[in-house]
Amino acid sequence: MPQDSLSRLSSEFADYATVGSQIVIAEAMGLLQLPPIHVTLGELGIIDGEWERIRRDLFEIFHLRADPAALSVLTPAQLGQFIADQPINRPGPQLRLAGGSGTASWLVHGADGEVSWFLKHLDGIGLPTPLIGLRAPGWYDEPTPASIEELAVRYTDQIRAAQPTGPYRLAGYCAGAVIAVAVANLLEGQGETVERMFFIDPDLRHLAASRRDAVMFRLHQLKRRPEPAARLLRKPATETPLAQVLERMDDPRPHQDPMERVLYRGLGVVADLIGLTGGDTLAPVSTTATAWFTDSYLTSIAESKDKVMAHLATMFSDGVDIRYSSSHTEIFATSEFRDWLIQYAEAESHNAAR
Repeated sequence: MPQDSLSRLSSEFADYATVGSQIVIAEAMGLLQLPPIHVTLGELGIIDGEWERIRRDLFEIFHLRADPAALSVLTPAQLGQFIADQPINRPGPQLRLAGGSGTASWLVHGADGEVSWFLKHLDGIGLPTPLIGLRAPGWYDEPTPASIEELAVRYTDQIRAAQPTGPYRLAGYCAGAVIAVAVANLLEGQGETVERMFFIDPDLRHLAASRRDAVMFRLHQLKRRPEPAARLLRKPATETPLAQVLERMDDPRPHQDPMERVLYRGLGVVADLIGLTGGDTLAPVSTTATAWFTDSYLTSIAESKDKVMAHLATMFSDGVDIRYSSSHTEIFATSEFRDWLIQYAEAESHNAAR
């Protein structure tokens, strides 16, 4: 590929550290109509540091563990086809985030509806019990229910199909906290026990928004914290008139540009989740809870921190244990989090022995 093309790619994909990984990821994800690259990755002149970045990108995006020696004999197009053929590339309603043995903890997604990004925070940590993420319906081609209660029914059914009886361990990330509480209400109403709950950056203040407001919220997020979907549009997402975005989201015809499919699908899921109604009749859960707050989240809710904490405290009859951490990765790596999981694994073994 001519050097000027490499330079152009380098400026368009400044988020990726090197030209080598820019080419590989762009081709592998099928996000650009690049000229065919017939040379192998090993012939691209990728240095050791670039290989490490490529491996990390492939894992974080696709949960694909790749050895540089195996990658080096592939062309970017071959790598892209290999990824397209993997089951991991076809999202389903659940994603196993961590292994372990015993009873699983069920993690409800945040307002973006996705849980796969937790994989990078859990890589190499090795939790003692399973952690399963619940993915919003919009990501696997099913309509999102219109209310928190309806979504909670769907998730409760999924959980009980895999684990017919309790006690249950539930978790919620950000806006998923209110859905997790709704699931706990349903389980307790069915005579089951919710053993304990944990939350990551929880926000129980649910305010239903119009679809227009929800899309505008997401576009502002993309502008403030650019993501690959926004960068790959050739122009900032916020430069597209909102009316046009809404029209394209509702267009039943498939978008021809792969990047448009990614962006509009994501916007649609976010809009549906932020626009959920209900959640006003949630009852306190008859259990204790642990809530971890990260530094960045506390900064974002600085003006309403007291309200968030007060609301959180009212939702659990046995109180809530507040913890603080610098990042999501650190939460899973802390001894406190592992101890929180281990104590239930031990309790489970004790109950089984009885």
